[in-house]
Amino acid sequence: MPIYKKYIAPHNTQILVWHITEDETTLSSGIVLTKLCINRLGQMKSDIHRCGFLSVRQLLKAAGYSPKDLYYDPNGKPHLADGRHISISHSHQFSAIAIGDKPLGIDIEKERPKVHRIASRFLHSSELTPNATDRMHTTQWCIKEAAYKALGKKGISFLHDIRTTHLDTEYPVAEVQLQHNTIALKNWLYFWEDYSCALAIKSDLSDYEPAF
Repeated sequence: MPIYKKYIAPHNTQILVWHITEDETTLSSGIVLTKLCINRLGQMKSDIHRCGFLSVRQLLKAAGYSPKDLYYDPNGKPHLADGRHISISHSHQFSAIAIGDKPLGIDIEKERPKVHRIASRFLHSSELTPNATDRMHTTQWCIKEAAYKALGKKGISFLHDIRTTHLDTEYPVAEVQLQHNTIALKNWLYFWEDYSCALAIKSDLSDYEPAF
């Protein structure tokens, strides 16, 4: 299907969302995959993952890029050949990309009750809220995942190194403790059907009280 959602955020950032309803053949139409893409696709056994991979390439095309414009660094962080920042996410029947002028990360997740069973594994005790909804805990996960992607550093613990703060405001914050420094990322939240989405952008947030 065509683009499902489009959003505009600061720093010349655009978000494109695809609702995956097509089969692999349809999603392959009109795009030229690189050898690396073909190899990666060949290693994916799940139809959902294969269609998610191809839908992301369709999103790239919609944004004016081709698969050859996308590459990954040793940490697995995606980059664009023109130097702009990109982040990618896929969850079940939806995929998304975010492209902008500043380091950013995007994450989408399907909201499911099981998130409560694992909440203590990624949320500090100070972040746990009584009677939290599926959407609340899923959104907290998205905020942390988006921050992790924006920084592109391995070894960051969701439980110990990232705090979600200002959740009752329009733009929640992810604070990341990284090598004795605290990095703040401002978040924009989006919701549709049973999905949560967070976009994290490194921002100047000197006017708030750090959680760490």
